[in-house]
Amino acid sequence: MEETEIKDILVINPGSTSTKIAVFSNLNKEVILENEISHDAQSLRRYSTLSDQEDFRKKVILDVLSEADYDVHQLSAVVGRGGMIRDFQGGGYRINEELIKRISSPYIPQHASNLGALLAHSIAEPLGIDSFIYDATMGFELMDIAKISGISEIERFGSIHLLNTRAQAIKYAKTHGKDYREINYLNCHMGGGITINAMKNGKVIDIASYDEGPMAPERSGGIPLLQFKELCFDGKHSEEEIDSLIAGNGGIYSYLGTKDCREVEKMIADGDTHAEVIYEAMAYQIAKSIAALSCAFQGDVDVIILTGGIAHSDNLVGRIRKYCEHIAPIEVMPGESEMSALADGALRMLAGEEDIKEL
Repeated sequence: MEETEIKDILVINPGSTSTKIAVFSNLNKEVILENEISHDAQSLRRYSTLSDQEDFRKKVILDVLSEADYDVHQLSAVVGRGGMIRDFQGGGYRINEELIKRISSPYIPQHASNLGALLAHSIAEPLGIDSFIYDATMGFELMDIAKISGISEIERFGSIHLLNTRAQAIKYAKTHGKDYREINYLNCHMGGGITINAMKNGKVIDIASYDEGPMAPERSGGIPLLQFKELCFDGKHSEEEIDSLIAGNGGIYSYLGTKDCREVEKMIADGDTHAEVIYEAMAYQIAKSIAALSCAFQGDVDVIILTGGIAHSDNLVGRIRKYCEHIAPIEVMPGESEMSALADGALRMLAGEEDIKEL
């Protein structure tokens, strides 16, 4: 498809109780429409599975577009957030029946991102246009040795913040006049969860996922297994409580009762030495995971990118620098740009600049 034929792209990024949408125009490179639609949590409980929410969320999206007087026939494609399928690679996929079947399965992790493919396909199909997902959280190509866990029944895969970290890697390369596939990156996304990836030739070859890497504001990260086993079988914790310690009530929250790093930094400024030790420990664990992943390049790292919401913190970034800046220059690119990353990925595929994969 010629670039002049590409009109608008609808982007859909579902969350647990919200759905972000945006319409990007390829003609003037602007966001025409943007909305974060909040869903009543009680209303969502009526649906026994995530995929059951598809029709409800689709109607809400179309109602918002209609109320904005947007003509959906101006769309060239719809792109949704990728879901939790282990066999994904990095980059974009055309949504077909096989992808829909697999992402609707109750046997894969039930994450809101799974709805991205379902919603994109159900809106695009009646319009006769393509639907895509892009940079799913499990979209990587680990080295064979990186898949080995230490227990033969378990193969490493995990999940990472690929969508935002690849977008920042591409942005970094452009500012340095390079193709991002020429650069060896260690990408660290820091939000409520923290993940790190080693990216070579544009592909993620090893990772530190949220359940094995550093602790984060609300996630435990990798923890001593023998002690964790005792916690699991002490008769005091349900499976749901164990799950919440791993993701939700672990990490900084477990120690300090807050998930907000700004509050932690205020505690430190007010002289709370315990808060300072915990915060320093998180920075140290982040740096230690970055250092460990440098082995994937045998030390040949071009840049370490720190991104995500808490990369805005000079305090935290400064603590990380002192432990790992000797490995490679650190580039701080705070925040996230998931919506534009999804749109850009779809545009590259439509323009023939990037391969379109299919299951």
